[in-house]
Amino acid sequence: MPTFVPPTVEESMGPITGLFKFFKITRGVSVYVTGAEVTESRYPYQGTLDAADFAYLGGHSHIISNAEAVTLTNAGYGAYIT
Repeated sequence: MPTFVPPTVEESMGPITGLFKFFKITRGVSVYVTGAEVTESRYPYQGTLDAADFAYLGGHSHIISNAEAVTLTNAGYGAYIT
């Protein structure tokens, strides 16, 4: 079975002033599949999770089916599937 690890982004920890501007954290990006549409969000909400056929929360590794792998690959997320 393939494994999907959603993409991540680097962002600052706090205000852009002072020493905080030098520190970055890695934040996972959640990916949602609704029918043939694939969207992503950095902040998952319960309503978005409920409306999606499949939801992959950022920062986690997900075991997916071959059909899900094809859908995600067609949407441009093939680099995140192993």
